[in-house]
Amino acid sequence: MENQEQARKVVGGAGIDRRDFLKGAAVSGAAALAAGALAGCAPQGGTETTADDLAATGTGGESEWGTFDENGKFTPSFLADPEPIPDDAIVEEFDAEIVVVGFGLTGLSAAREAMEEGADVFVIEKGDTHHVHSHQFHAINAQAQKDVGYEVSEEEIDALVDRVMSDHRERVDRRMWSYLLHHCGEDFDWYLSACPHTIVNPNETVGETELDAYALINNCTAGLAAIVGRYFDDVSEERMEAVRAGEPYVVPFNKPLNPNWDFADERYPMSAGVVQVEPTHAKVGEAVAKMVEEGARVNYACWARRLVQDDTGRVTGVIYADIDDNLYKVNASKGVILATGDYGGNQQMIQYYMPRVLEDGEWLGWPDTDAKGDVTNIGEGLQMAHWVGARTDYCHAFPNDHYGGSLGCDPMLFVDGSGERFMNEDVTGEVLGEKVTRVNGRCIWQVFDDNYPDQISHMPVGHRCYWQVVDNFDDIPMGLFLDPIGMITRSEVEMMTPCICDTIEELAAAMEMPADTLKATIDRYNELCEKGVDEDFGKRADRMAPVKQPPFYAAKMPTLGYQTFYGSVCCDYNMHAVDMDNRPIPGLYVGGTIMGSRFWHIYPNTTMGMNHAGALCYGRLAAKNAVAGI
Repeated sequence: MENQEQARKVVGGAGIDRRDFLKGAAVSGAAALAAGALAGCAPQGGTETTADDLAATGTGGESEWGTFDENGKFTPSFLADPEPIPDDAIVEEFDAEIVVVGFGLTGLSAAREAMEEGADVFVIEKGDTHHVHSHQFHAINAQAQKDVGYEVSEEEIDALVDRVMSDHRERVDRRMWSYLLHHCGEDFDWYLSACPHTIVNPNETVGETELDAYALINNCTAGLAAIVGRYFDDVSEERMEAVRAGEPYVVPFNKPLNPNWDFADERYPMSAGVVQVEPTHAKVGEAVAKMVEEGARVNYACWARRLVQDDTGRVTGVIYADIDDNLYKVNASKGVILATGDYGGNQQMIQYYMPRVLEDGEWLGWPDTDAKGDVTNIGEGLQMAHWVGARTDYCHAFPNDHYGGSLGCDPMLFVDGSGERFMNEDVTGEVLGEKVTRVNGRCIWQVFDDNYPDQISHMPVGHRCYWQVVDNFDDIPMGLFLDPIGMITRSEVEMMTPCICDTIEELAAAMEMPADTLKATIDRYNELCEKGVDEDFGKRADRMAPVKQPPFYAAKMPTLGYQTFYGSVCCDYNMHAVDMDNRPIPGLYVGGTIMGSRFWHIYPNTTMGMNHAGALCYGRLAAKNAVAGI
């Protein structure tokens, strides 16, 4: 029991210590959990398996990982019912209409929208400030897109919804995705309206723009520019300060589009509806946080402990603790919105819901800590919702940042660790990240020859896909310069390519694989290129680039990286958390990464920037519905 209580404290108390997280779960504990889960799910042959039976096998009973009931059902320790909090432990009570738990992008959006609707808003945040990250938003028809002539019709958005639903085999709610894709642009504009910003014309080249492009790219090296080495040492601090004064910079991503690319003609299309906020949207988040602080009650350094329900099952408030562990209660007459994020900082939850990630990937994480210095995103929202009867999603997904080889994700020849071809290369981003874990040697090599500048004009739109090689940075449009994509210089390619050799034999040696295997693979691939038909894997003929002209290039693609998990609290399209029968729990709403129900094991490759778009749109929608009583 002592070990079990300690496990509960780690995942559900004041937060998980980073050292504890990095230590991870013991191998024996993970093995016992897996064995127990299998035992509990195994066919019983008409007999009832008891806890005693399971204990006799060495897999049942009670442990720090969880317990089995008399029917063999396993409950992980982090979902075990907590001890009730007595009324006399509450030192003070407050009243509000809307209570928002968490003050990241979802919470910022929810609190601002509720406040603008005239509601009395109460925010609980365990950090000493708000938290926002990164820079990409899916924002179809945002004003920054329209200003430079990129506008998508309603019919085209519906086609994108169809594609996303196809990615999920129709297992998720179309209404949820349709709302997001039809509203993400206007919601992005609403979010951005809180903060002065600079619009960047993506079609102007670096040499044409009045902006200091070279200082700007240095200011944005937290993104992909740093990875590819698009950084300029001769930029003065004075120029950098001038650039910082114009933050944030807003630019349509992947614009101008490759004129040879057509969404409808792609087997694995990626929407081009992304807008970047450079270097991050931190200043926008700061502006929104200030708005909310001026019009609502924002309580930092406070930890939500329990949701409160009345006799009908309606969620009516939240019990929370301050930094000294004093307990308070806030009543919510219209609703509680959980915006607590995911469980990416909780290894026990990852081990339970997504164990393969711990084996196959590298945890990238977010650098956020709460007011006590403990890592955030540990799944408290999932716990609290479960304790009031909410259903936990069993389909979990995560995005992975995968930037491919030295030619990004361009579908050149891909070979595995043995030098064999293994796939239709015509996919991008997330798919490649997943594929790395399933191939020989757990690595993918991108192989091409010196004719690549003439071979890439028909490459797709996607995570770091290039379709033109230029000699001078001044020739690159701003939309393809700030987050390197679309156009690249030969010097960047050569800098990022670890293996450049004059013969295939030398290339194989540099790649540490059998020369005869690699040569046979390349010979067969070249044969298919000449035929104009990929008889082996079905890649488009216009993307079959032969490997004949020396020098030959090979770059290893990185392994899987993860930082955010989707699949926590199941909800409906109105953002209500739902119970085990998928019925709405009155008074309880969710938004952002705590949401379940919208992914079926995958983060769809079709839509980049969907994490931020979802946090923004669904947080705002949850607030609209809570205030309106929907």
